[in-house]
Amino acid sequence: MALSKEAKAKVDNILGRLDKMAAGVMDNHAKWGMTFEAAKALVNNLDKVADDVEALTYGPDSLLRRQVEVLKTAEVISRNADEPYMDTFKDPMKPIQTNADEPYMAAYSSDDSSAVRHGESTTGRPLAPEA
Repeated sequence: MALSKEAKAKVDNILGRLDKMAAGVMDNHAKWGMTFEAAKALVNNLDKVADDVEALTYGPDSLLRRQVEVLKTAEVISRNADEPYMDTFKDPMKPIQTNADEPYMAAYSSDDSSAVRHGESTTGRPLAPEA
């Protein structure tokens, strides 16, 4: 069943409100006297409701596409000085350190996932499928 633009806008509004409610619970649970465990359970249930609404409205593939988009844009925000291994997550395919007798490691210097995420098309076509 195809939804009208108005119906999609209403569903998107509901999904946005559910996300805002979940963020509000996480931001204010301590101030409200709610334990972290109770807040987490409530937020997880709100997220499950949002996932069910999205799947029923847009189909089960919509949720999968959105999850892939989230994973593609996930990056390390910060790291401690004693955690150099965290740099691996900025460009997961790029070797951080290689030995002089390992010239084959140069083949891994181009990371397709970061190229798609941060690169520019030379053909005019999108590098990654639109969600």
